[in-house]
Amino acid sequence: MARIADDGYLPQALTKRRMHIPTTAIMTMAGTATLLILVGGLQLILEFGSITFLLISLLMAIANFKIREKTNSSTFFTLVAIFGLSIGSILILGYEYQTKPEQMVFIIVLYIVLATAAWSYARLASKL
Repeated sequence: MARIADDGYLPQALTKRRMHIPTTAIMTMAGTATLLILVGGLQLILEFGSITFLLISLLMAIANFKIREKTNSSTFFTLVAIFGLSIGSILILGYEYQTKPEQMVFIIVLYIVLATAAWSYARLASKL
């Protein structure tokens, strides 16, 4: 959260550090995790984290593929990573859809809320 706030997509208060530790961001993350656990249970936060990890890793692999000449990355291994992460993402989303579709809807809504809030904040902050 502190790094995202450094980039201007979250409030600057989250960048404050005490002895190089972003304490405000850590407390905010702990509060958010607690709220997610209270709303949907521990399984929700675990599955949200797993889906987020896979999707972020997939986006990073795609970005790396686009700049593979600059990063001197292997085209073959980059494509293997994209393929593997895509399959993993499809499988976890399919599992969610089959076992707990209401939880999948909650996770999608949560992504939409978080993305909209970050976009809105960044847009508002750029006007100030």
